[in-house]
Amino acid sequence: MTKRKRNLQRGWYPVDAKDCQREIESFLEGWSPPSTLPSGGLGGIVPHAGWYFSGKLTARVFHTLRSRKKVEVVILYGGHMGPGDLPRVVTEEVWETPFGDITIDCDFVEALMKGVGTKKEDPSSTDNTIEVQLAMVKHFFPEAKLVAVRSPHSTKAIELGNKVAAIAKEKGISIIAIGSTDLTHYGPNYGMLVKGVGPSSVEWVKKENDSGLIKAALKMDAGSLLTHAEKHESACSAGAAASALTTCKAMGVEKGVLLDYYTSYDIMPDASFVGYAGIVF
Repeated sequence: MTKRKRNLQRGWYPVDAKDCQREIESFLEGWSPPSTLPSGGLGGIVPHAGWYFSGKLTARVFHTLRSRKKVEVVILYGGHMGPGDLPRVVTEEVWETPFGDITIDCDFVEALMKGVGTKKEDPSSTDNTIEVQLAMVKHFFPEAKLVAVRSPHSTKAIELGNKVAAIAKEKGISIIAIGSTDLTHYGPNYGMLVKGVGPSSVEWVKKENDSGLIKAALKMDAGSLLTHAEKHESACSAGAAASALTTCKAMGVEKGVLLDYYTSYDIMPDASFVGYAGIVF
């Protein structure tokens, strides 16, 4: 059996199950999904910073999606891919997490790799967009299998999202589709200083730059989302979000719901900061 090992360091997410359990419980303490939110979501968008910064949003999206009666496969779209890249698919049989191994749906992976141009993901990759979500996947959907693929910032993301939905329908598999992306990376660390530094820059990111991308996501407009991210540098992994919303749209979802939004500045004020959104489709 081929196993994909943990490649991220401890600071991204806890090493053992006990610590993961404790943090997830703290993220959900005193919180419940909005009463107006329809049950049975088919996917969403989550951030992928270390759990200290974005774990709360991720846990709440997964907790909300757990209301589905049956989830056989979690489709997890990662990113950090350019427009000229092919989707990169994880092809090992299992992937280790602090809560135990997640089984990869190899049949689904095989069908996907035959259906669209793809590459195998490097086993030694330290990209965080997928791995930082795995303990959450295993915790909230312990019996589900996984399909993990990094999606490029191009129309290939839309093609990929549609193909995943088609395979799920053809095979009669119940899935949820999650897109992993952070939003605007602002400040000197990221080479973006269009509004200087300080509280005014945070307000601009929240009310203008990130707001535009979130609106496209909630309308489930993958093309506009990709264009906004390219023009305004409003997402680091727009392809992942585009693929997730495309899959959900192909399965009949008509709109997204914003669970919450904040920035790393709200947790640790600094001249450089990142935006995070939790969306459910």
